[in-house]
Amino acid sequence: MDFLGIGLPELIIILIVAVIVVGPKRLPEVAVQIARAIRQLRGYATDVTAQMRSELDELTREYEQVRKELREFRQVATKDLDSVSREVDRTVRDVSAVIESSAEPEPKKRPSPPGKETTPEKETPGDDGS
Repeated sequence: MDFLGIGLPELIIILIVAVIVVGPKRLPEVAVQIARAIRQLRGYATDVTAQMRSELDELTREYEQVRKELREFRQVATKDLDSVSREVDRTVRDVSAVIESSAEPEPKKRPSPPGKETTPEKETPGDDGS
C-alpha cells in the first residue's frame, strides 16, 4: 500500500503521533471529522470530474463537427478543382485543334523536270541579288 508516497510504516507513525497529540479520548472525534473532510473532498473531485467530462464531451462534439465540415469542404473543393482541370484540358485540346486547322498549309513543291534534281541554292556572302 502506497498513498502519496506514504507506506504502511509511515502511516503507523502518523497514527502514533496523532494519538499523542490529540489524545485517546478525542481521537475518534477527530477521525470522524477527517472522514467527513475526505468525503467532501471526494464529492468535490467527483463534481469536478463530471464537469470536466461534460466539457470534454462538448469539445469533442465540436471537434467532430469541424472535422465533418472540413471533410465536406475538401470533397467539394476537389470536385470543383477536377471540374476546372477537365475544362482547361478540353479548352487546350479545342484551341490546339483550331490552331492546327487554321495553320497555313505548307507550299507544295514544284515537280522537278526529269533528270534534274533540285537542290537548294546557297547564297554566297556579298551576293545580294543585284
